[in-house]
Amino acid sequence: MTPSSLPRGRSLLPALIAVPLALLGACQSAPDRSIPDPLPETLEWAIPTVDSTAFLGLDVRENDSGSLEELSFDPGVRVHSVIERSPAMAAGVRVDDVLLTFDGTSVATPSDLAALLGSAKGGDQVTLGMQRGDTVFDVTITLKGGGSASDPMAEEAYVLDPARTRGAWGTNDGAVLVARAEDGPVGNLPLGTRVIALDDQRIVSGRGLVRRLIGRSPGETVELRVEAPGTGRESEVEITLQDEGRRLTRFSVPVLATYDAAADRTRESFVLLDLYFISLFRYQREGSEKNWTVLRFFQWSSGVGALDE
Repeated sequence: MTPSSLPRGRSLLPALIAVPLALLGACQSAPDRSIPDPLPETLEWAIPTVDSTAFLGLDVRENDSGSLEELSFDPGVRVHSVIERSPAMAAGVRVDDVLLTFDGTSVATPSDLAALLGSAKGGDQVTLGMQRGDTVFDVTITLKGGGSASDPMAEEAYVLDPARTRGAWGTNDGAVLVARAEDGPVGNLPLGTRVIALDDQRIVSGRGLVRRLIGRSPGETVELRVEAPGTGRESEVEITLQDEGRRLTRFSVPVLATYDAAADRTRESFVLLDLYFISLFRYQREGSEKNWTVLRFFQWSSGVGALDE
């Protein structure tokens, strides 16, 4: 076939389009949302055990839209059930009412209500801000004693926030930092730091903090009022929320090179000139253990490996 017999103007176009598409199809990326697990000793001293709480008599749920297609959250928590002969029933609280505030503190999650009851005691008189339909009203209630800390709302040890702070938050008179990614937005805060306000809005639980932060935009700067662990000294701290940056998790050019990594950075590998039965160069990392291989015959490693018993 002579050059003049080739289709003119179109012979190289499919190849020029196909190659970039093939390369793009071999790439994968994922948001960097890694958070280390909290240490048991951190949970022990940062989040004290509560044996009992004040008793209100409400079972509440997140005040969401109820639609998976258009999920949204409105202020407050919705009453799911009211316990017979409880302070809430005596005050006239009904199923489907929305609890907005507890003695002036906004309630955004069931964990918020559990934390507020945990800091109250029987005999305390509190004012609840309620909404029924389009009517907002206050009701004054005298709490009873003998509430159980084993209530499902109070069992949550901590909540993960991989999207905004890349931290894990417990509840103890606020939101307590029990784990964090060192390169994340709260990486400079010491473990045990207690967040008591977000942009001047009181925070009473870990889930309450996370719920409010999810409503903020990625990359937004917020102000936290924090209490340093051990000293009790309060200060204002500004943090920039996680901006959903992405990192490469897979890249492949058949035969020439392949890169593969876990989104949480715990594992990665790179292979150069992979001929299936032998490769020119191979690098693998699992945690802190690293291995290098050249032509399959020369191998060396560094870091610390672990043997399972």
